[in-house]
Amino acid sequence: MSLLHRLLALRDERPWFVVTSLLALVALAAYPAVDWYLRAVDIAPRFGFWDFGAYAAATDRWAAGESLYVRNDDGGYHGSYLYPPVALLAFAPFLLALSRRPAVFLWTVGTVALLWIALQRLVSALGVALHPLERLALVPVLVGFQPLLLSMKLGQTAAALGALLTFAASASLRGRAHLSGALTACCGVIKLPYAPAGAHLLGDRDRFVGAVAGGLALLLCSLLVFGVDAHRTFLDVLAWGVNEGSTARSPTIWLPPYYRPLYGVPHSLAVRVLASLAIVVGVLRAEGTVREVTALGFAAVPLLAPLTYAYYFVAALPAVVLLVSAELDRPTGRPALPVVGLLLLHGHSYGLRWLGGTVPEWIPAVLLQPGLYGNVLLVGLAGVRVAAAGGALPVRELASAVGRRGD
Repeated sequence: MSLLHRLLALRDERPWFVVTSLLALVALAAYPAVDWYLRAVDIAPRFGFWDFGAYAAATDRWAAGESLYVRNDDGGYHGSYLYPPVALLAFAPFLLALSRRPAVFLWTVGTVALLWIALQRLVSALGVALHPLERLALVPVLVGFQPLLLSMKLGQTAAALGALLTFAASASLRGRAHLSGALTACCGVIKLPYAPAGAHLLGDRDRFVGAVAGGLALLLCSLLVFGVDAHRTFLDVLAWGVNEGSTARSPTIWLPPYYRPLYGVPHSLAVRVLASLAIVVGVLRAEGTVREVTALGFAAVPLLAPLTYAYYFVAALPAVVLLVSAELDRPTGRPALPVVGLLLLHGHSYGLRWLGGTVPEWIPAVLLQPGLYGNVLLVGLAGVRVAAAGGALPVRELASAVGRRGD
């Protein structure tokens, strides 16, 4: 039976899930045409691949024996290469072998194809067989996810990192814990704001060991290829980035990538720290909730990262798949909720633009972000399931919980 027929077969048992799923399929599949119109009226950005220009410049400097990182006249690094040195090894083969235009095209198509394959692997690991036509139909639905299409236009890495996380989730479900940990660590090393995705590493010794081994291997490779000086300079880039992230502008000063989940919230750093600690405690206590734990960490990436953008929502795609699967397996599950979260993430950028221009100014800007509600919905649902699996946790038991995981 095809996946669509399976979905329609649930219309009596779970009508809201069927309705929201069909709405999501139509909204995502139709969005490339909507984006074409928005570009025609100068609302949506064109395919400029601006960030890829920074990767190309860094590759040229590396090939010439110069520093990867270049300060601007104001002392900052705006418009420059901002990734760790080792991340350049992902771009350099394309840029050294091809001119920039073919390199950008091959990188974009290749990373989106990788995410497409990864999602199929994840669905297969969850026990669902896809018909070949359904695999093809997944392409426009995936490309139609607005944060992913935005990432493609900017030349960002969201598709590649989302693919790594999706492969990590699939590997975990297939019992390949070390590989799952290593893939997750790659994301955190390449882009530090993805660190919350490692929450599932705390629930399994082998995944944790794989992450440590993978992270150390990447660091060693980076030191051997780029040397110590490049990494010292990268620490300066990190310090500059932390300072920039502490002065975030209002999301209503609109650009398509803007997403500020804690804008204007007092003590936002403390809120992030406490939320991260709550996730750690929940994961340490939970048993038998691999899907929910993994989804919790992935969905927390755009919510808890110090400086985040709308294209970080791509990390939540595997979280949606995992949560839908987990909720369908619960007699009283709510599989429609992750789908609603997906729709809110999808509509974030232009929903924010519309709300920012129509609602009264006295409404806090942070509440005008549709993606915030979708993000909180995903994290909240996963968090509730993880917390329920672990039961109540008195503070005095935290140390013994940590100790049990180390046994």
